[in-house]
Amino acid sequence: MKKYDFIIAGGGMAGLSLAYYFTQSSLRDRSILILDREQKNRNDRTWCFWEREAAQAGSGSPAPNPFEAILFRKWNTVSFHGTTHAGPLDMGEYRYKMLRGIDFYEFVQNELVKWPNIEQKQVTINRIKDTPQGGFVIADDEPYIADYVFDSTFALKLDQPENHNLLQHFKGWVIKAEKQCFDPTRPEIMDFRVDQQGDCRFVYVMPFDAQTALVEYTIFNDKLLADDEYDTSLRQYIGRFFDTGTYQICETEMGVIPMSDETTHEYPSEHIVRIGTAGGYTKPSTGYTFQRTQRYLRSIVENLTETGKPNRHLPWFLGRFKLYDSVLLNVLEKHRHPADDVFTRMFSRNRPATAFRFLDEDTRFIDELRLFTTMPWWAFTSAFFDVLRRKIVG
Repeated sequence: MKKYDFIIAGGGMAGLSLAYYFTQSSLRDRSILILDREQKNRNDRTWCFWEREAAQAGSGSPAPNPFEAILFRKWNTVSFHGTTHAGPLDMGEYRYKMLRGIDFYEFVQNELVKWPNIEQKQVTINRIKDTPQGGFVIADDEPYIADYVFDSTFALKLDQPENHNLLQHFKGWVIKAEKQCFDPTRPEIMDFRVDQQGDCRFVYVMPFDAQTALVEYTIFNDKLLADDEYDTSLRQYIGRFFDTGTYQICETEMGVIPMSDETTHEYPSEHIVRIGTAGGYTKPSTGYTFQRTQRYLRSIVENLTETGKPNRHLPWFLGRFKLYDSVLLNVLEKHRHPADDVFTRMFSRNRPATAFRFLDEDTRFIDELRLFTTMPWWAFTSAFFDVLRRKIVG
């Protein structure tokens, strides 16, 4: 049985990103095995995220995005429709960016094929466990072992009553309209002009050109809809807000992202490291994953390069953002205040750039205190004490 330096279990965004960062480091010659059950050869998802421009970012800011050259679209301004604010948001030093899955997969694969020390196998992973000799993986009943296994396949259980366990679920259509009805310069990041039904429900619209756009219906709650319910909501929204004439559905994407503050174990044992959603890389209160994943994976590779160990050591004071996430999840779960108004206050009563920086966990404590004063105080105070009660009782 061949032993590898690293096994990457799961060849999705997190696994492929990690492999790419290895090729950009002094670890590029290590033996690496990537295991995944399917080939990434179709546009199965789209990642949208905000990011400070490298030329404008100051010291201590995240490294420049290595995927900048393959971005599908990038915008200086975004639109928002909430309860008391409708119109553009000045993003300041931030840009809103869109990356298609197929472009990401092709970019990374074109890099990986340059390295004969990187193997890829299309298999079903049966088991991952730690042993004194290293991380052990069984896939299609074949054994593999490595100094470290980076696992993005672990399924979170999300069943602890003291925690908050919501889902972000969505369905999107890429539509081609008969008429020119979209503004290519102005994506809609949150449009709450849909029936909330007691939840947090919104649509975002990413225009490709005047006739083509991704229109996605998104819900934060704990129950998935029947497939035709998403379709109905998409049809109603498009018919209400866009003069498309007839339109064709060119692509469809669906997804479910956990929004949970359950404790994740990024390092469950000596030779296994969980990455991606399995490692807690998804922002609990928003579901955003792409940028956090890139940041955390770069840190893992840097630590491996410098110390020989992958462990990230986060400053203790960054733990306050976990508390903030729990409080917001509590507000949403307990319906303490309408979610559309919560997000409206966040973006309209603060500089949008400050709100984006807060959601990226890059703010100072004084900035956070100012932002908190714009939130409905009773709802968030009640949520804060309920979170403490759950932690103590749990």
